[in-house]
Amino acid sequence: MNITVKELPSSRVEVSGELEAKRFDEYIAKTTRDFVAESELAGFRKGKAPEKMVLEHIGETHLLQTSAENALKELWPSVLEDNHIEAIGPAEFHLLKLARGNNLVWQAAITVLPKVGLPDYRDIAKKINAKKENAPVEVLSKEVDETLAYIQKARTPEEATPPPLDDAYAKAVGNFPSLEALKDSIRDGIRSEKEEKGKEAHRLKIIDEIANAALIDIPSLMIDAEREKMLHELKGSIADMGLKWEDYLLHLKKTESDLKKEWGDAARRRVRTGLALREIARKENINPADEEIQAQVERILRPYSDDDRKNIDQSRVKDYAYGIVRNEKVFQLLESQ
Repeated sequence: MNITVKELPSSRVEVSGELEAKRFDEYIAKTTRDFVAESELAGFRKGKAPEKMVLEHIGETHLLQTSAENALKELWPSVLEDNHIEAIGPAEFHLLKLARGNNLVWQAAITVLPKVGLPDYRDIAKKINAKKENAPVEVLSKEVDETLAYIQKARTPEEATPPPLDDAYAKAVGNFPSLEALKDSIRDGIRSEKEEKGKEAHRLKIIDEIANAALIDIPSLMIDAEREKMLHELKGSIADMGLKWEDYLLHLKKTESDLKKEWGDAARRRVRTGLALREIARKENINPADEEIQAQVERILRPYSDDDRKNIDQSRVKDYAYGIVRNEKVFQLLESQ
């Protein structure tokens, strides 16, 4: 099949193709057999009506259109792969020539992943890294005491008197040898959380500056998809808190449409950041190893039971894990500058 690809504005491409008449005739023959097998004409059992009568019933135009649709449905994935087209949405097909004994001529327009013009991301990361404060994270006694008080309250049944905060309590909470040991553990946890937040803030600062300086023509399709993803994430968070989605919207006095509209800038930022990370990984030839991806998959699935895992799309989890590992490697590269 002859294929030509033409770039269009707004991250779209036009794909023109011509399927040889001989191959198209093969699809017409197969589609004809399918129609005959499924036909239920009066006076005949299913699949037993004469071919001529079936074709007269469905009409030549419908037969050729269905044959063309079947051909394109089967061939389209290889067209995308052979021509390195990274489609992110459904194609809009147009049949330009449709007749027996002739080549099938068609055209399709499709949205693709946008090209990303990156700035000097290594230099940007180097400058931001140079300004990073490396002072030890401080944990105040007040923070430890407040966390300990929260633990005490959370573990105390309603209307019961909270137990005294002493060595016996520390042993009951987590088999700590003393109250001071429990406080040390809380202090370490707070410190780790602060360090992780500081690390994420630093990474976000780097990638934000890189993404903002990048040249990207983001298609609206990607923004809309990101809005839907954000909505799905928020619904999950609300459900985890034991709240009803409808009650949450009622409390906000907003609709789903209102929320998605408000998220326009945030969705664009997330898409821009994701594209920048992906392009850096491509330029740096960062490809996680299979064992790294599998290890991340196991970490993701660890909270789920074996029965729950059976209902999870493993391929989607693997794709998600790949992105996590790849992005981590990109950030490690940027932090090393």
